[in-house]
Amino acid sequence: MTVDSQAPLAVIAIRQVEKSTGASRNAFEQASALEALGYRVVILAERGRRELAEAAGARLIRLWRWPFKGPGRRFWFNRRVQAWCRRHEPALLVSHGDVETPDTVYMHNCVHLASRLIQGRELPAGHEVAAIHDRVLGGGRFRQVAVNSRLMAEELRDRYAIDPAKIEISYPGYDPRIFTSDRAREGRDARRRELGVAPGTALIGLVTSGNFPKRNVAGFVEMAAALEARRPGHYRFLVVGKDDASPYQRQAAQAGIAERFLWRTTVGDVETLYGALELFVLPAHIEEFGRVSLEAMACATPVLLSRTTGAAELLEADHADLIIDSHDTEGFVARIEALIDSGEGEALGQTLSRLVSPYSYARQTQRLEASFAALVGGSCPAKNPASDST
Repeated sequence: MTVDSQAPLAVIAIRQVEKSTGASRNAFEQASALEALGYRVVILAERGRRELAEAAGARLIRLWRWPFKGPGRRFWFNRRVQAWCRRHEPALLVSHGDVETPDTVYMHNCVHLASRLIQGRELPAGHEVAAIHDRVLGGGRFRQVAVNSRLMAEELRDRYAIDPAKIEISYPGYDPRIFTSDRAREGRDARRRELGVAPGTALIGLVTSGNFPKRNVAGFVEMAAALEARRPGHYRFLVVGKDDASPYQRQAAQAGIAERFLWRTTVGDVETLYGALELFVLPAHIEEFGRVSLEAMACATPVLLSRTTGAAELLEADHADLIIDSHDTEGFVARIEALIDSGEGEALGQTLSRLVSPYSYARQTQRLEASFAALVGGSCPAKNPASDST
C-alpha cells in the first residue's frame, strides 16, 4: 500500500475490526471514503485483521488490550487512543462510540434503549458499555454524531440533549456485487435440497449475525408454532446466527416443531440463503439498523420487519404493511400467511430490490465522503498538506 507521507492523517478508533460485523464494515467503508478524500488513514484497534484494513486503504495499529472485563476495559482503550493522538496529532479522529473526539462519533447501538425494550428495565449504574457511551456522548465534545437510523437519532437526542443539527442519519450500505437477485437465486433448488427443504414448502428465515434475545428468536419460534398449527407441514423455518441456540431449540421441541427448524451459524455465502427463502423475517425487539434486511431486499427477497428495526424506516412510505410490532406475534403470523398465499412474493421482492438500490455500498461511500468533506469545511484537506501537523 503506497501512502503519501505528506497527506493529512485521519484516525478511526474502533476496538475490533473483523469483516463479519456491521461495525467493522462501517469502519472499512469510512477508511475507503477518507482515503478517497486524500487522507492517510490509520485504524486504531485492539483486535483486527491487517489485510482487511489495507484493502480498505488503511494501516491497522493494534493497541494493547486491558485484560480484565468491565467498564475499565473501554475507558482504557479511550486513554490509549488519546495518548496515541497526542503523539501523532491527526487532522481527524473518528470514534466508534468508545473514544472521545472533537470530530465525529459513529454510534452502532443504543444500549439504554435496548435494555428497556428487551428486558423492560434501565441498565444498572456502571454498565460496561453504557458508562463509556455516557462519557463520550454526555461530554458533548464532538462536532457530529452519526447514527444508523432515525430510531437511534431520537433516542440519543432525547437521552443526551444533543442538538438535532449535530446528528446525522447515515444508513449502512450493501455490496451490490454480492447481493443481487441473480446471484442469490443461482442454484436456489440445489441450496434448498442441501437444506432439506422439499418442493412446495415455504421456507421462512431469520438471518442475523447473532444476539438471539435482541433479534427476538423466541418470538420467531412462537410464530412458527402458530403457523404449523394452522397449516401442518407447509412451512420450514431457518435461523442463522452465531449464538447459543439451545434455549430456542428447546422451545421449538416443547412446541412440537423441532423438526420444522433448521439452525445454522453465520456463513460466507449468505446471499444464497436469502435466495432460498420465500420470506425474510426480522422481529427484533431492537435493531439499530439491520443490514441483513437491506441485503435480503437487494436479493429480491420479501421482508417483514419489526417497528423497532431501523431498516424499516425505508419501508414506511410505500410498504408500511411490512412493518409490525415486535411483540405482535399474531400480526406477524397473519401477514406471513397472506404474503405466502398471495403468490405475489416474487413481484414484491423485485419492488423491494429497486427500492433499496440507492443504498448500495458505492453510493453510501459517496455520502460518507460528502459528510467528511463537510465536516472539515467542504474542501479536500489533502490539497493543503500544511494542515497536517504530524
